[in-house]
Amino acid sequence: MLRRYAVLILITMLLFPSISVAFSSPPLERFEPAEFTLQTFNRNMNVTTFVGPDSSTDTLTHFLRSATESIYVEIYQFTSPGILNLIHEIHNDNPSIDIKVMISERVVSLGDYNVYTMWNLTQLGIPVRWTSDTFTFSHQKFVIIDNDTTIVQAGNWARPSFPLNEWVSGSSGGFTQKNYEGNREFNIAMTDDVVTQYYRDVFDYDWSIGSDYSQGVDGTGTVLDWGAVTQSYYPRVFASVGQFSGQMNVTPLFSPDTGLEAMLWVINSAQATLDIEIPYVSNSSTVVDELLDAIVAAKHRGVTVRIIMEEGANDNADVALAFAEENIPIVWMDLRFFSTLHNKAFIADGRIILICSINWSEESISENREAGVVIEHEGVAGWYQEVFDYDWGIADYDTPDYVNVGWTPNIPTSSSDINVTVYAHEYYNDIDEVILGVKINDGAWTNYTITSNAYVSSELHLENFFHEIGPQADGTNITVKAYVYSLSVWSSSLEMVIPVRNSIGSVITTPTTTTTTTTDDINALIMQLLPYIAIAAVAVIAGLCLKKRR
Repeated sequence: MLRRYAVLILITMLLFPSISVAFSSPPLERFEPAEFTLQTFNRNMNVTTFVGPDSSTDTLTHFLRSATESIYVEIYQFTSPGILNLIHEIHNDNPSIDIKVMISERVVSLGDYNVYTMWNLTQLGIPVRWTSDTFTFSHQKFVIIDNDTTIVQAGNWARPSFPLNEWVSGSSGGFTQKNYEGNREFNIAMTDDVVTQYYRDVFDYDWSIGSDYSQGVDGTGTVLDWGAVTQSYYPRVFASVGQFSGQMNVTPLFSPDTGLEAMLWVINSAQATLDIEIPYVSNSSTVVDELLDAIVAAKHRGVTVRIIMEEGANDNADVALAFAEENIPIVWMDLRFFSTLHNKAFIADGRIILICSINWSEESISENREAGVVIEHEGVAGWYQEVFDYDWGIADYDTPDYVNVGWTPNIPTSSSDINVTVYAHEYYNDIDEVILGVKINDGAWTNYTITSNAYVSSELHLENFFHEIGPQADGTNITVKAYVYSLSVWSSSLEMVIPVRNSIGSVITTPTTTTTTTTDDINALIMQLLPYIAIAAVAVIAGLCLKKRR
């Protein structure tokens, strides 16, 4: 009888090869890299939005100090003496907190500082590992706290990403905060156990394939220090974090698995506006070309695209010239306030925000371990939209041949007054005339002289000029073009379209995206055991049939 059942099971496995795969595959709770697919979770959750350098140090400190059970860190660089001291304090205050740290052994620079951090943490008895060398670079930046909160960062645990903040005594006897220069970076903290479990799965997998730190092999590195720090006069406009609660769609993303897919998804989802803030583009890459082509396609379908990058980096100038032919403006980040532009973020239609560690290069997208998240929520995306708009307003073109234009609100409704600003940053000492051209849909151009409508910019220069457009009908496209006359030369902006929309259609979903509203451990177990149940059921039925025939 046992032989007969064994034969029946074997026949069943041959008849249903897709079921037999379940035996040879890893269990569901252990992912292989190719199995990290895009998964969207619809959750009622809490989100904290914060950016560097405005509130990055204080907010990260708050979340790390809130830990009661565990802190798991997977990061490219850990070179901040302030954060290292903080980890010491947390460990000393509560040694029962389970702390694990994974750092990239391969780095472009400051590798000896990473080695020191590894050595230093081992002296505390904190488990550490190098991330796997199967990735070209392990460039991810995420933190898991108490298996309930995940922080996704554009920045490393480095001095410019989490700059030193000091409180110094003031002349009147009180204390004021002395700020130091830091990077522009978006960060986000998400409190939800289901979403966090996804990041924990990746962390556990990466931990399992990582390698041990060895003092004998790796050495002890170079002691961390603050080095020469530069005081910043950036006014910390976004020092107050955003706090949001409610239902939202959350899609974790990781390279090399799903990074490109998620980035294309956000670009292709844009229906009215698409804003991108990145350090650079390396356009000698097939995957980067896919992103650039998707941006041009978005522009061709009527999306207003704006891009902020850092001047002089990689192929930025070439891409800017090519995009100018498509009326897609690229402006350069104003680095008077920041160490560098280290952000990697997209905002689509003011309701979808993508924050990640992915640079626009072949290796970052296709070969590195990178981490990020996409969140669909107007409040969350709108908070970062304000930061982008601020950065857009202080940005410059590389030469005074072009003029920058912005407006509020980004997507006006039919009841909105629209305030259009001409940013004449290159000319403020020598401006003779400023004109704004306005065209409603396919109508004729109307030119407005707005030379006297000036207000002071963030740099305290009288260089911003505004014009108000009254409410327009739903569906109207308003095209604007600015002109500045300075030193006997006219300079102009690209034509830009202001979309008037009372509503925007549903977000486009990808075929590979699964929406999960709840997680039930029993259901998950049933799904995992389903192939076994199917085999057993077929075997039993077949056995009964044979018995009946006998």
